[in-house]
Amino acid sequence: MRQQGKDAWIRRVMSVTAFAVALAAPVSYADDIAFISQSAPPPVRQLSEVTASLTGFSVKLVQPGEAFDASSVSACVLIGQQMLDNAAQLCPDRPRVAVFVTREGSRKVAGSDSAIYLEPPLHRQVALTKAILGSDRPLGVLVHNREQWQQIGGRADSLVTPYFADDFDSVNHALLDLLKNSHALIGIYDTDLYSSENIKNILITAYRQNKPLIGPSSAYIKAGALATTYSDIDDVARRLSDVLRTGLKEGVWPQADYNPYFKVRFNEQVGRSLNLLLPDSDKLAAEISAGERQR
Repeated sequence: MRQQGKDAWIRRVMSVTAFAVALAAPVSYADDIAFISQSAPPPVRQLSEVTASLTGFSVKLVQPGEAFDASSVSACVLIGQQMLDNAAQLCPDRPRVAVFVTREGSRKVAGSDSAIYLEPPLHRQVALTKAILGSDRPLGVLVHNREQWQQIGGRADSLVTPYFADDFDSVNHALLDLLKNSHALIGIYDTDLYSSENIKNILITAYRQNKPLIGPSSAYIKAGALATTYSDIDDVARRLSDVLRTGLKEGVWPQADYNPYFKVRFNEQVGRSLNLLLPDSDKLAAEISAGERQR
């Protein structure tokens, strides 16, 4: 009898212990995360693989037209503006996160529960420029009009002046006025203003006056921009993992926003031609990031 009582007590302890371990174990999801993309080039595959590694979620790549049951997944990641535009058809009745979309494109479509903007925020580019040139230099930002200035988060700053192309006879006239009164042109992510037709003229005009172009993305560095902040695939995967974990585990999806994870990239040749001593890019990225967390 005494042994039977002891055995019963051990079974109860084991049962309670098992229950406690179950409560403490991380939540697991049997369902997959669907990455919906028009195609599956290496960057998309890398994004899905890194996200799966960071989150532990199972990931499947889906292209429009493929047989896909959205009810079999916990959430969908919509890659690119076209997928976001068709979100309701591609992933009905499931949480949706958009990546590789611009702030403007994301806000035009109510198709996602969260989004990670493709471009860097203006305040980050301003901080980068001040770190390179000094905090006491006048800077110019070329935008279409006052509405766009407000949309990209333009703020009152005595040393940062917006130049509205709509107020001039041409973009070139606006650019010349900006360069005359500024030590640098801070580019924004706008494929119209900074189109392939305009960018050559912008760069030539700026460097004739020894004025650098900052940004508006990493793609412009090779063309002749001095510096920019940018988020690579690993940065996007890191933020996407944060969003998915928060949304699925806590039931609250982070609002669409810029990626807090980023790097700094320089064009060293342009820096030398302008006689600029460029700081360490990793250290500068960390300093700008720390400043943003204190905002």
